[in-house]
Amino acid sequence: MKISQEWDIARAAGNNVLTEVAPAHVHAALLQARHRIDSAYTKLQNAETLVCSIETNLNIHERWTSSSPEYKKFHEEHVLTNYRTALDELERLVVMRLFELAKMSTSGTGMELCCIHTLVC
Repeated sequence: MKISQEWDIARAAGNNVLTEVAPAHVHAALLQARHRIDSAYTKLQNAETLVCSIETNLNIHERWTSSSPEYKKFHEEHVLTNYRTALDELERLVVMRLFELAKMSTSGTGMELCCIHTLVC
């Protein structure tokens, strides 16, 4: 799960704890929600620190946005890579199915002898 998704889930749990939990269990639910929020926030801060460190080490001064040409080029390559991967998987499945169909045919399995034997008898 992505850190931002985990943070959103934790925040939602904290926001909904007073409306969705029975009054007898509010204290335990609040503690659990606080723990989840603190944990998710710490992970988010660690990820941001790591990103800043990597950007500094790689001398990256400006982040890509969805409108930058580098982002568009990478996105296009990513889409093509995913397409090729899906195509390779489809080809693999078709070849497997052809092998299965070839195995099910009667040639070379002795089935033709069985059929001939029943016709003769």
